[in-house]
Amino acid sequence: MRQISKNWTSLPRCIVFVAGLLAPSAGLAEISWEKAITAVEEKSSEYYDYAMSLGSGYPGTALNGIGHDQHICAITGRMLGFREEIEEAETLDAPPLKPDTDPMEVMIHAVTLDAWSAAARRAIELTESQKKSLWNLECVGKHGIPRSAYLDDPDLKGDFSINGDTLVVYGDIDNGFHDRFQDALDANPEVVQVALGSAGGSVYDALLAGVSIRERGISTTLHGPCFSACPLVFMGGVNRTIWMGPGPHLGFHRVYNGIGEVPLSDDVYMHITEYLLRMDVNPAAVVGWMIKAGQHEIFEPDLEDLCPPKVATWVQRICF
Repeated sequence: MRQISKNWTSLPRCIVFVAGLLAPSAGLAEISWEKAITAVEEKSSEYYDYAMSLGSGYPGTALNGIGHDQHICAITGRMLGFREEIEEAETLDAPPLKPDTDPMEVMIHAVTLDAWSAAARRAIELTESQKKSLWNLECVGKHGIPRSAYLDDPDLKGDFSINGDTLVVYGDIDNGFHDRFQDALDANPEVVQVALGSAGGSVYDALLAGVSIRERGISTTLHGPCFSACPLVFMGGVNRTIWMGPGPHLGFHRVYNGIGEVPLSDDVYMHITEYLLRMDVNPAAVVGWMIKAGQHEIFEPDLEDLCPPKVATWVQRICF
């Protein structure tokens, strides 16, 4: 949480194991993403039909999205040119199509291939800024992707997009974020909810954005991981909703600037406390979570701990 601001043309090698089309070769580079998606969907159908023939039942919704997070990182990384960094993320073992193979293993692979296709379609629709933000926020340090692959792009700013009556905010809360955030809300008066995904940034821009949200009577939810200064924006929502699952979650750490961590006696903590009181959130809990982690760490409270201090007003299956 900073106190102050701060080509794709080829088919990825992962299609070798996903679609089983070819052995790794230069010829694979000439296949487009759309053709890759079609090939993967055909291979998924093949695995699905074979699993059913072996006696597997319909998987229902239990396996929906399995492997999506790994796939979106591998695909986005390849689109951004990170070929070596995504090798582990592109690894997926396909079970043999043999009568003695476990039917559920075959079905799981079919659903995993569907998740790859969904991830690829999502990645194609992302802007370059959104790809870079996703890479930094949801991929670096995960799925075998080294932290050294972080994109330190000074021009990377929070991205705003409209999805129905929701303003999706994804990326850094940079210096000047609040002004651009206000402009986005003014241009879209139908917005009733803000969905957040950010690694954080400017504390003061986050506080101002949270106040704007509350004054406009807008609710908040999560579109991705919400770390550092991002939870301050989230707590501006009239209703603050989190859907249960492996993520995304809220994450906290101490305030820092260009020099290092800011002392707990600094006025910034007083401003944060005053803001939290204004939002009817218990500042003792939030500031307590912040001081648990240094600037290069993140403390993620358990979901059940978010409701008592009113950080969240609704967490699926936990509090309403």
